[in-house]
Amino acid sequence: MPELPEVETIKRDLEKNIIGHKVIDVWYDWAKTLKPDPETFEKAVVGKKFKDINRRAKLFIFHLDSVPMVVHLKMTGRLLYRDQSDPKDQFTHAIFKLDKGKELRFADLRKFGWLKVLKDEKELENLLSEFGPEPLTEEFTLKVFENIIKKSQLKIKPLLIDQKRIAGVGNIYADESLWCAKIHPETKADKILSDQVAKLYKCIEEVLKEGIKDRGTSVDQYLDLFGRKGSHEQNLKVFRLNGDPCPRCGTIIKKIRVGGRGTHVCPACQRL
Repeated sequence: MPELPEVETIKRDLEKNIIGHKVIDVWYDWAKTLKPDPETFEKAVVGKKFKDINRRAKLFIFHLDSVPMVVHLKMTGRLLYRDQSDPKDQFTHAIFKLDKGKELRFADLRKFGWLKVLKDEKELENLLSEFGPEPLTEEFTLKVFENIIKKSQLKIKPLLIDQKRIAGVGNIYADESLWCAKIHPETKADKILSDQVAKLYKCIEEVLKEGIKDRGTSVDQYLDLFGRKGSHEQNLKVFRLNGDPCPRCGTIIKKIRVGGRGTHVCPACQRL
C-alpha cells in the first residue's frame, strides 16, 4: 500500500500539473470506484476545475471549484496523468477527461481504492478527524509521540501503523523506523525507554524524509503520477530483505508476523 512518502510524491506532482484543469467528462467501468455512486460523482465534478490538492495521511484531498473530493489508493491504486492519445494503462477503472487533451486516470489491480465526492467541508472535517497526528507536521512533537507510546500496551509495530494513533506510516516505513531505532517490533509500547522513544521519533521522521527524497518505494504496485517507479527500494535496510545480512551488524534478517503483518527484523540489532 502506498504510504506517506508515496502519496506525498504524487501530491507534489499533482500540484504542478493538475491545478486549473477542467473536467470535461468522467469514464468508469467499475461502479464501486466512484462514491457515493457514479451518478452523484459525475454530476458533482463534470464542468468543474481542479482548484487545489492537499494530503492527509494516505488520502488525497482535492477541491474541484468548491466541491471536496478525496481519493484513497488503498493497496494497489495509481493516479496517472496522461495525454488522451497515450496508450491505455492496465487496470484503469476511472478516467477524468480534462481540457487541453489531458487525462487523470485511476488504475487499481485489486479494486479496493476509491474516489469520493463529499457533501461539504463539514463532512471532510469529520473524515479527517479520524486520523492521528502526522509525522513531519508541527503537531507531531516528541511530547505528543511520547504520550501515544506511553499510554499504549500494544506491540510497537501495530501501534505505529494504526492510522487513528499516527497517520501515514505503514508496513514499509514502520519496519525501517524500528530497525533504525534498534527496537524489536513486538516490544510493548509502554515498556520502551524514554531515550528509545526519542530515537524512534527521530528515525520515523528520517526514514519518511528519505522515502520522499527517493520519490517512494516501488516494492509492489506503486508508480508515481507519470507511471515511473520510485527509487527508495535501493535504500531499504530491512523491509523485504529477509535472508540478507543486516547492513549494520551482518546478522541475517528474518521475516516474522506481528499483528498479522509480515515484519522484517534483525535478531541481533533488535532484541526483544
